[in-house]
Amino acid sequence: MEYITKENLILGCGNPLFGDDGFGPEFIRRLKDEKIEDKYRNLAVIDCGSGISPFLNLINSTKHKIKNLYIVDCGDFNGKLGDILILDGKDIFSENFIKSSHSMNISHEITGFSSNVKLLLIQGKVDPNNMKLEMNTEVREAIQKVENIINNFLEAD
Repeated sequence: MEYITKENLILGCGNPLFGDDGFGPEFIRRLKDEKIEDKYRNLAVIDCGSGISPFLNLINSTKHKIKNLYIVDCGDFNGKLGDILILDGKDIFSENFIKSSHSMNISHEITGFSSNVKLLLIQGKVDPNNMKLEMNTEVREAIQKVENIINNFLEAD
């Protein structure tokens, strides 16, 4: 649980068995391949799979040092394939909050979270009745854009 000693935490969530829904885990894999945790020493990155709630609940129940939490996921917000929507934690509480493609509803888990929370949703196309390992090209191309956004957040901190 070394990640609770870091000031910045990136959680990628999703299920790679459903194509675009695997965006979060693929994004985290890329960050780890690029050794981003070496570049930003006060950063941890975690692939949560499709179960982000246990990580958030664990963080909430510990004395952590996390100041900035970034959650990366595929979602459906009626955008164009590969579009990126950035929500502040406070925006997640609105009744118009768009859930991720696997119906993640994290508003309860971040209620007591004192850190700065950003949710980065990538517009994907997920058919829960059809397993496929390939991401759509537009979604895969969004990986670099999201990486640039995250780097800008980390460098501004």
